[in-house]
Amino acid sequence: MSPPEYHDDKAIFSVTEEDVPQVYNSRYYTDKYNSRPTLLRSVSGTLLQEERRRRQRQAGRMLMLVIAIIAATIYVGITGVLNTPNGEAPSLLRSVFGPFVRDHFPTQGPSRLEHPNRVSNYHKCALTPEPLSCHLPVSPPDTVDTCCVNAPGGQLLLAQFWDFAPAVGPTDKWTLHGLWPDNCDGSYEQFCDDSRVVNSIETVLQTAGAIELLASMRDTWKSNSGHDDSLWTHEWNKHGTCISTLAPTCYGPQENITAPMIEYLARAVDLHSILDTFSALADAGIVPSWDRRFNKSDMLEALSSVSDGHNVTLGCTRSGVLSEVWYHFNVKGRAQDGEYIFTEPDGIKGSCPETGVKYFPKVFRDKKPVPSPPSPPRTEPFTGKGYVIINDGTQGCLISGGEWYSSGTCATIRGSVSEFGGVELHSSRGPCTVTEKGRFVCERRVAPGQFTVGKNGELLYGGVGAWGACQRAAGWLKEGLWNGKWAEQLQLPVEVKLFWRAL
Repeated sequence: MSPPEYHDDKAIFSVTEEDVPQVYNSRYYTDKYNSRPTLLRSVSGTLLQEERRRRQRQAGRMLMLVIAIIAATIYVGITGVLNTPNGEAPSLLRSVFGPFVRDHFPTQGPSRLEHPNRVSNYHKCALTPEPLSCHLPVSPPDTVDTCCVNAPGGQLLLAQFWDFAPAVGPTDKWTLHGLWPDNCDGSYEQFCDDSRVVNSIETVLQTAGAIELLASMRDTWKSNSGHDDSLWTHEWNKHGTCISTLAPTCYGPQENITAPMIEYLARAVDLHSILDTFSALADAGIVPSWDRRFNKSDMLEALSSVSDGHNVTLGCTRSGVLSEVWYHFNVKGRAQDGEYIFTEPDGIKGSCPETGVKYFPKVFRDKKPVPSPPSPPRTEPFTGKGYVIINDGTQGCLISGGEWYSSGTCATIRGSVSEFGGVELHSSRGPCTVTEKGRFVCERRVAPGQFTVGKNGELLYGGVGAWGACQRAAGWLKEGLWNGKWAEQLQLPVEVKLFWRAL
């Protein structure tokens, strides 16, 4: 038998069928062809080396093909995410590679954050004339573009503080509290989007380079606790997330929450700067004093010069000391860049008496105020320890989970004044709040809700004091309670109010 033929130029092996198993076994070749062991070992080794080279070349070609596919995919992803009309990203590639591309391949051109007051031009509002909030032909979101007009929170309130003890801000200036959306009927939404909740507005502004806006806020947007950033963060999380024209969908998929957040804050600061409450009152002879008392009607008339002849809402402490004023607007267009038009308050508001309103000077620690007559002590509703009772208390109360119960022992509820106004409630189960579906609950896994107290001492949430149930609690039957609009949507037949019985 002749040795195998080897054609190096084409890497073709020519062997007989009998010799195939021996080609890769030099020992077998040595035993069978003991006269030519060296030659056969050489041929076998050459065959093995050539097979390795062939496999290496094949692997190399596959690797190059994979690299080419990945490069083409990334290129399509980049061009798709960055260049798709209107910023839409309908393809699978864009949905997969979009976040990576936006983080590692930023678009060229000026950033919106370099101009904090500039509104996003992603969403075009083509309606002419621009719609006026609270005067829409249909109920949103039927045919209303909520990126172009705020709905349902169509009335915007600019709230100002007069913090007199401890004193906050200049002695002749009111400070900014916040910009709030109301639902045109006196009720309001709050904490509307957990995905846009932030821990520190100050950090967001510093990261975005909005230094000028941050400086303005430090001058005019003050907290009486000394923690201004906590107040700003609270205002955005509670109210800013409820303004429909600031929704991320109105800014396009390339935006995060920073741009609408900055526009919200800048708009609040701009509005506050043109509402000079102190000067309007002073021009009418109403100035801070330890001894003088004022009529509510005189104050409203003085401030009508600021609000284009419309009423404002005055807020007083339980002892009748003026502490807050709210200006009411409807907005033509978007909340962040639309025209703010003064209007009447949306519902029954205000907590000041008709006469005997006190307007105290700001008290700084290095100055001792002239003592005023002591006010009789009074228990604040929903503070300290007590029971939350249903109506007059004969129909039951709340138990620790927040349900209505008519038999057994009521839960001891602990109430405290919230840092930013209103009250917080806690039971043995944990903080109490109203869920996103409107139900009153007390449990450890929730953050405490911000409740307020109505003029008659009833518990309010979102400005609404009506609570609904499927049926009246009786015997050992426990009933859940839903607030306001949620009770209406569920068409709950039983309506109750919640009051406080101090212990």
